[in-house]
Amino acid sequence: MKTFKLIIIGSFLLLSGSVSSQELANGYYNYVMNRFNLNPAFAGNSGKMSAMLNTKTAQSGFDNAPRNTFLGFHAPINQQQAVGLRMVLDKRGGFEVAKYDAVYSYEVKINDVSDLRFGMSAGIVRRMLNSNSLKKQEFLNQADPNLASGYFDETNSIIGIGLLYDYKNFQVGFSAPNLVEGSEDISNFLVGTFGYKHLIKNSKFTLSPLLIYQNLPVIDNQFDALVKVDYSEKIWFQAGYQSTNNLNFGLGFDLGPFGVGYSYEMNNSELNNIASGSNEIVITIGFDSHQMKKGDATIKTLDEHVEKLNAIISDKNNTYSKEDAMTEIERIKIELNSMERSNNKKKAKEIEMRLIAIDAQITELENKYAK
Repeated sequence: MKTFKLIIIGSFLLLSGSVSSQELANGYYNYVMNRFNLNPAFAGNSGKMSAMLNTKTAQSGFDNAPRNTFLGFHAPINQQQAVGLRMVLDKRGGFEVAKYDAVYSYEVKINDVSDLRFGMSAGIVRRMLNSNSLKKQEFLNQADPNLASGYFDETNSIIGIGLLYDYKNFQVGFSAPNLVEGSEDISNFLVGTFGYKHLIKNSKFTLSPLLIYQNLPVIDNQFDALVKVDYSEKIWFQAGYQSTNNLNFGLGFDLGPFGVGYSYEMNNSELNNIASGSNEIVITIGFDSHQMKKGDATIKTLDEHVEKLNAIISDKNNTYSKEDAMTEIERIKIELNSMERSNNKKKAKEIEMRLIAIDAQITELENKYAK
């Protein structure tokens, strides 16, 4: 019986070690609420200085259940470039993985409605066996030199790349998170994403569908289909389906510089009989850059113009004469021509919406007083 247990434990160690040494793939990267983990091109994409803590516990109910923790930071250094740092700690039974890397991204503005961001990451990754975390460790020969060999404790350099293309409200991403590791062959772990952001007319709701496809070398490839609903960019809900037959539900709040989100992944029917689902929490802190603050000031000014023009349009007491209205229109036109535009994508879209509204208001007033 003791020999049988040794064979089972030894086989498990060899299989797990083999898979771990080939890829940092499925489950290692928390990505449902944190795509910066998968794609270095997301560094600086929000225009903010952002810090993030992301932790996930999978297959709750097991002792030493898999636990993954991510800590990251990224910030723009000018209008085109951004840098960041990432740390990932992953523990699965006796196997532990730690990854530390630095991130750089560069944005190429194609035209007023599209841009392409390139990202690259470089760092080190260490894989090791912590036999003290194993159950029945008394069956292991702690003096076995194989347990202390490089096969179960190795550190390698690691390089990843990513692309992110934005066109209006569409976003397409591609990444190879661990393209090169040590002296191993180029990895074929590839990730593709496609997202769209739709503002529901005459409401404060935004609908954002997202597709994620992962080409996984060791196990079956996986895709996720997710839908996120935002209300006033402060409260959000997310639901999704994974090709593993798992369902995912998330809820979060964005409270100024502070944000928090929770996601629950419901296991498929086979695994649900022996383990409950996975729990994931993300905490973010974001600080507006100088460009973001300038964009906010521009939006505030434009809102004042919209309000003033609305007052003139809805004037029924002849408070504004034709001369007053035309003088106000000319003043606003001059101010708009001299106004500095925001280079931040999010702010630029908000500014564009207000400029379209102001243009329609001015046209309405000019037609009214031309009669």
